[in-house]
Amino acid sequence: MRHMRLSSLSLLAPIALVAFLAACDQSGPELPEPLFPPDPDLPEAVVDLPSPPPASAFEIKEFNDDGSLRVEGLIGNRDQYLGEEVEVRAIVAEIIGHGCDPTEGRCPRNRMFIRDHIDDDLQLRVVGYIDEFIDDLEITEGEEYLITGTYTQQADGFVSTENGLIELLAVDGEEYDEENYSRRR
Repeated sequence: MRHMRLSSLSLLAPIALVAFLAACDQSGPELPEPLFPPDPDLPEAVVDLPSPPPASAFEIKEFNDDGSLRVEGLIGNRDQYLGEEVEVRAIVAEIIGHGCDPTEGRCPRNRMFIRDHIDDDLQLRVVGYIDEFIDDLEITEGEEYLITGTYTQQADGFVSTENGLIELLAVDGEEYDEENYSRRR
């Protein structure tokens, strides 16, 4: 009986091998004709790509030439600066809430957005000041200032985006005293 099992197994092995080899036949079906066959009369394709940007294009520039932080540098190194007093030289891209008359309706809370360049996408929100401070310093959109403040996640009733925000302490060395609003050098 045992001999019979071995002989039947020995017969099945070559049959399985033949079936396996037949299944591996590479001839297979033919590929369909291409819808748009290449035109032999056309010249060779020329690929003219621009050279890749230098590695320096991907570096985050943290500081300005005067040693102050850049918006991009602060955001790119946020874990290092979060909760710290920082000085950022940037352009005031937008001032919101300034000059709003509350008797004419609800006014948005004062805030400014600063950027390294006016057309940059990266920006930081600056909060924690009143209109008179902006008026006295004649802060205008599109101008560059040295903003000093605390880099944080929330301040003055604002919660920041992932970029963080700056709670204002001074602009160009003019300190903001929230309680008395006084200007000191």
